[in-house]
Amino acid sequence: MPDSPAPFSHHQGVSSIFQWKMVRKALRAAEEGVYCWDIPTGEIFYTERCMQTLGMPKDELAPNIFTEPERCVHPDDLNFFINAVQHYLDRPVSTPLRVEVRLLKQRSRGWKWTRINGLVERDRESKPLRLVGMWVDITRRKMADLHAMEDRDLFRTLINCLPDNIYYKNRESRFVIANEATARKMEVPTPSDLIGRRDSDFFDAAMSDIATAEEQEIMRTGQPITNRVHHETWKGGRDTWSRVSKFPWYAADGKVKGVVGITSDITELIEAQQRYRRLAKKLEEQNRVLEKEIGLAREIQQALQRSNIPDREWTLPDGTKRRAKFHHVYMPSTGVAGDCYEVFPIGNSGVGMIICDVMGHGVKAALIASMLRGLMEQVSNLADTPALLLSSLNRQLFRIFSQATITMFASACYVYLDLATGRLTLSGAGHPAPIVLSADGEPMMPPIPRSPALGLLENAMFRESELRLEPGMKLMLYTDGLTEARNAEGEEMGSARAMDFLQERSPRNIREMLDISLACMHRFTASAKQDDDICLLGVEYTEE
Repeated sequence: MPDSPAPFSHHQGVSSIFQWKMVRKALRAAEEGVYCWDIPTGEIFYTERCMQTLGMPKDELAPNIFTEPERCVHPDDLNFFINAVQHYLDRPVSTPLRVEVRLLKQRSRGWKWTRINGLVERDRESKPLRLVGMWVDITRRKMADLHAMEDRDLFRTLINCLPDNIYYKNRESRFVIANEATARKMEVPTPSDLIGRRDSDFFDAAMSDIATAEEQEIMRTGQPITNRVHHETWKGGRDTWSRVSKFPWYAADGKVKGVVGITSDITELIEAQQRYRRLAKKLEEQNRVLEKEIGLAREIQQALQRSNIPDREWTLPDGTKRRAKFHHVYMPSTGVAGDCYEVFPIGNSGVGMIICDVMGHGVKAALIASMLRGLMEQVSNLADTPALLLSSLNRQLFRIFSQATITMFASACYVYLDLATGRLTLSGAGHPAPIVLSADGEPMMPPIPRSPALGLLENAMFRESELRLEPGMKLMLYTDGLTEARNAEGEEMGSARAMDFLQERSPRNIREMLDISLACMHRFTASAKQDDDICLLGVEYTEE
């Protein structure tokens, strides 16, 4: 409806007209629009600001928002608006009407958020006669509120999806915001149940005092803490562990409002570490016992190995003395070794030499090596026939492994040296052939018929080969710890490299031959770790 002085003028006169002009100017200057609804007649008066809100010229007839709300109120707000107005008119109260709805701009068909206030005038019987009030365009503020609500919803969705505990506390260290993970940790139904509560409501006094003091220090200094591990002790005796980060929470004016906390439950990790430490300590104690036992086993094993092997001599009818001189090196890679050797006299002029290498190394291999020693005593009657001795050892070892249901084997090389005949007989069981140096220092490897290792095949056949002894001849038996030693690039040394090294340096006696062989290995491997047992057994033949 167009502007009219009727609702505001009660008499005609210069003073009234002047007052009305002043009122109209004030209304034009105001941001608020004013309306007056005559309830019995249904007529309504709008000021220009109201008409602008409805998107209509001031001289057109605008719809009555109270009697024709479907024409101008947003469908989503319609029922709320009708009920709010009717409820207000039905209640004889002195408080004003206040509602916020979206009004339709009649020409552009856009929507404006509007706050509508009103005060009802009643007759003597309390029936509503007139509703007078104002409305104001609150679209900017409402949209800002909606955006803020959307931002809050996004923030809430984000923190609730995170598995970490996220919370805000005020300057009194009371919760003001918390996510669902924090509610679960504190064992409350919803995050809202944490609002206003302190750590002392959940943790024991010592823990809550530490947390509160920590937060007060952060607020006082502005210095955060990050990734600090906390041992949390709860009321009721429960223990947990968390990794905690806390930061100062600043207001828009730069003042500290409280703290922001982010914690991650690491109880399972800490408990696993504690179990590991206990287990490691127990294993360390067991290892000390085992090392002591292995040390004792090593002492026994070394005691069984002869430290000095006596020379073996034989004098021919013409007075010529034939002599066999021995030397050995024994280097286990661990406390005990699976390598073993033995030198023993046979008859008046013979000597037997055997070297064995049990599969693997360590305690298991050492036990088999000790077993082989006992078995060799049982077959000593075959000591002058290498092939038969190895066959007998093989059968007995095979039966022991079968009964124990284990898969093991041992390589061996046996040499029978007879000073009376001046001959040397060899037989091997899957073992490297010995290295022989002739009197003039020429290295060679005597041919040994190929045979399987001991303990693999019960009826395996072993054969022999023979060499004639020459004065100055040197022979070295060895385990593969020497020739299979590797350098930093993983390359094996091999027997050929050892033979070349020996030829270049021409050892004068059997001790030098073994020492030069070891020097060749150390030079080749440099700082590489020794991974296998090493055993060298040598004999030098001389005549005087």
